[in-house]
Amino acid sequence: MHVRVKNSLLAVCFLLLLMPPSFAEAATHVEVAVDQLNIRSVPGTTTQIVGTVTKATRLPILQEQKEWTQVKLANGKTGWINNKYVKMIEVPQIKYVKSNVDMLNVRAEPNATAQILQIIDKNGVFLQVKKQGDWAQIKLSDKVSGWVNVRFLTETAAPAPKPVPTPAPMTVPIPQPVPIQTVPEVPSYPSDAGIGAGTIELTEGYDVYTAPDFLGTVIGQVSAGTIINHYGYAGGWYTINYNGTYAYIYKPIVLEDPGQTLPIEIPVTTTPDPVQQEATIRVKNADTNLRSGPGTTYPVVGNVQPGQIFPIVQTEGDWYVIRMPDNSTAYIAGWIVDRIQPVNTLPPSGGDTSGVGYNNGMIGNEKVYIYSTHNRESWRNVARNTQGSSVDDPEINITLVGKRLGELLQGKGIESMVNQDDFAQKLAEQKKSYTMSYTESYKAVMAAATTSSNLKYIFDIHRDSDEPRSKVALTLNGKTYSRVLFVIGTANPTYLENKKLAENLHARLEATYPGLSRGVILKGKNEGNGVYNQSVSEGSLLLEFGGTNNTLEECYNTAEAFADVFVNYMLESQIAIK
Repeated sequence: MHVRVKNSLLAVCFLLLLMPPSFAEAATHVEVAVDQLNIRSVPGTTTQIVGTVTKATRLPILQEQKEWTQVKLANGKTGWINNKYVKMIEVPQIKYVKSNVDMLNVRAEPNATAQILQIIDKNGVFLQVKKQGDWAQIKLSDKVSGWVNVRFLTETAAPAPKPVPTPAPMTVPIPQPVPIQTVPEVPSYPSDAGIGAGTIELTEGYDVYTAPDFLGTVIGQVSAGTIINHYGYAGGWYTINYNGTYAYIYKPIVLEDPGQTLPIEIPVTTTPDPVQQEATIRVKNADTNLRSGPGTTYPVVGNVQPGQIFPIVQTEGDWYVIRMPDNSTAYIAGWIVDRIQPVNTLPPSGGDTSGVGYNNGMIGNEKVYIYSTHNRESWRNVARNTQGSSVDDPEINITLVGKRLGELLQGKGIESMVNQDDFAQKLAEQKKSYTMSYTESYKAVMAAATTSSNLKYIFDIHRDSDEPRSKVALTLNGKTYSRVLFVIGTANPTYLENKKLAENLHARLEATYPGLSRGVILKGKNEGNGVYNQSVSEGSLLLEFGGTNNTLEECYNTAEAFADVFVNYMLESQIAIK
């Protein structure tokens, strides 16, 4: 009997050794093994083809179904491939984690009795080096790593990118390389990657690598149509900033014109001086009086509302002379307004008026700003918090829809900023109630308006409450969408302009995607917030993408439809103005 068991164990071990790595370990990617491979909308050799990929392309695995595997394409869409034409491979992925408890022991070895190296709290974000059973090794510093039990860890986003200093304008002689400015605590560029920095538009999707090497780790993808800044080019590899670290995409340059030169031969020219812009003020209080002179004894000539912005003509003591839309002037008290310094100039006192702590990564040329006041709104099929009427999740939530919309607009050439602030967390830290959400998000919107003088459209993305799918889901041409609702606050004194924009976009959606829009509704102070931060711009809208019973994928589909309609609206508006 003992001999038979021993022989059986030996046979099992021998079979495990013979198994290919894709079965012995969990595969994370597929690698295409044929010259051209069709991507299908659903499993089956006769279903709709949604794309084609070439040999050696690697795509991340989403799920498997018998002889088919669902993968994620470089443009963010998904599709199915037949397993006969691919190899299953494991590509190490960079993963960041944080503690889900306030005091977590980090140990020298993967067991509960090993030496404690450090105690971490919920605020830190750490790179997970590897996993061993119930333990994960995390990087505490450049030289020290430790082990924690995985049940106390939550996967999270990479640390926010550190700002890259703007180099001083210069002219570079053609044969000379340009030295790269490095950012503290971020890996430095390779010696040949600092030449010919610039901007490129991607005509197709690309994998992002940790090193300029096809054997390196793939940490993500960038989509076709994306415009990115690169910090150098060498050997077919561009150096880019990806989630706060330097990374690489392989995109060799094809010289179609004999006179065309590589990026390393393009001189950097001096940047022209920016056009001087007017300083402005932003009103803070409701029903603020405008007066005929610099004092409270002068007659009232009108009143203005919070968020309205006016150019400064001159200053008289504690009062500003401002220019009204009809080019007349009026006086407003300096202690009830915020002075907004023009872009590309320093504040008068050297202080920072840009709203520190908000809108990380905003450049200042954005035309569209996207945020989510109720940023943790999620969907029943994925939410981790479904207590009472709440359907929330700290990671899989409505902010992903805003991010997708921003990527789509950016890919179509419209400069956009997607806010990533966790307003729910900020309220908790300040011990404020959920009803203060709009007060908190207002700070970020104001900071955005201060940062970019080009900002015209501001979209607050939400998902509606527990509505039945028959009301919030729509299938068109075999594709299911979450229906979108426009909400306008009538407590905003310029709400008619916001309403006009909403009605225009509603009509365009109806013409292109019949039934996708649920229409435009008006809400006053007795029905909710009443303003919804829409006083900041006449291009401000609150958009409800479906409800709790929709899915993230359905909201992504609606983001694509909305981007399509909105881009056409913007283009036609520019032509009309010209």
